[in-house]
Amino acid sequence: MLCLKINESKNVSQILKGKSVLITRAAHQSKDLVKLVEKHGGIAIAMPLIELVELEDKSEIYSAFEQLEHIDWLVFTSENTVDYFFKYAAEKGVKFYFYPNLKIATVGEKTKLKLEQMGYRTNFVPIQYTAAVLAENMDEEISGKKILIPRSDIASNEYLTVFESRGAKVFPLTVYKNKAIEYSLEKVEEILNQSIDYLTFTSGSTVRSFHTCVQHKAMNFIDSKTYCIGPSTAKVASELGFIIDGIAEPHTVDALFELIIKDNKDV
Repeated sequence: MLCLKINESKNVSQILKGKSVLITRAAHQSKDLVKLVEKHGGIAIAMPLIELVELEDKSEIYSAFEQLEHIDWLVFTSENTVDYFFKYAAEKGVKFYFYPNLKIATVGEKTKLKLEQMGYRTNFVPIQYTAAVLAENMDEEISGKKILIPRSDIASNEYLTVFESRGAKVFPLTVYKNKAIEYSLEKVEEILNQSIDYLTFTSGSTVRSFHTCVQHKAMNFIDSKTYCIGPSTAKVASELGFIIDGIAEPHTVDALFELIIKDNKDV
């Protein structure tokens, strides 16, 4: 994470005074970023653009549980996938100690921490917190091995092809739905018809949902800076016409926030 020495002439608690930050991630995940912005004197504008929805039909998931003895790796790319996968496993009464050879990989320290809080050990975390880097580096002898990947219904397939190019047998498993939140024109205008200094995006789905909200409403964000949590999110934003001012490194919410701090430090 960026190590910043804030100029002593600016009190760190007020460095964002008068600055507004649009926070677009799901409501249950946005609290930490809202607190960070407000702690440093900024104005946090929460506009959740996606919500996570539990699957009604879990038959495919339950079938996957019955095949765990044949799986070599479980791969989790987010805290959400951990939450939903193990929730369903608990409902089904799955005992993972019956599968001592099953290994687990996670993208990012927070996903790893979530797993550890549930009592499970991570066998691999990539140096860079992206699914592509994980797929490129996980297990030197991966050819022929079977990988189960819990994910959302709109997850990217790009990193799956990386696994397949290395000879792995990949089994993607949808464990929750990622649903865009719809806002009325009046609500969108109420939220966005104010000066917004920073747009923050933490997933491609938040970018797409935001674009849908504003594309027909003649809203101008030319004076706003756009920060993305990682390269895949930035790619979606760029394709939709956003100018990317920064990508968090590492790809975490804390590093995303540090971009905002650094921008104000440099003023």
